Amino acid sequence: MIERDILIKVEDDGEILVLLDGRKLRVAPKDLPISSKWLLMSELEMSDDSDNPLYDITVRNLVQNEEVRAMWV
Repeated sequence: MIERDILIKVEDDGEILVLLDGRKLRVAPKDLPISSKWLLMSELEMSDDSDNPLYDITVRNLVQNEEVRAMWV
């Protein structure tokens, strides 16, 4: 399933992404250098990723054309 939302806050140096609807995503440690630079109000696309049992969501920043692995908090 693919869904989209707006990024309203980046917490803890990119570890937590807060979406407009209030949900939060925890980013995989190896992807923190990417997510820590993401701009607020960017449109994000979230999709299930069954290849990774822990960080099972792929988050794509449609504005900056970058991708990280995450899990719902």
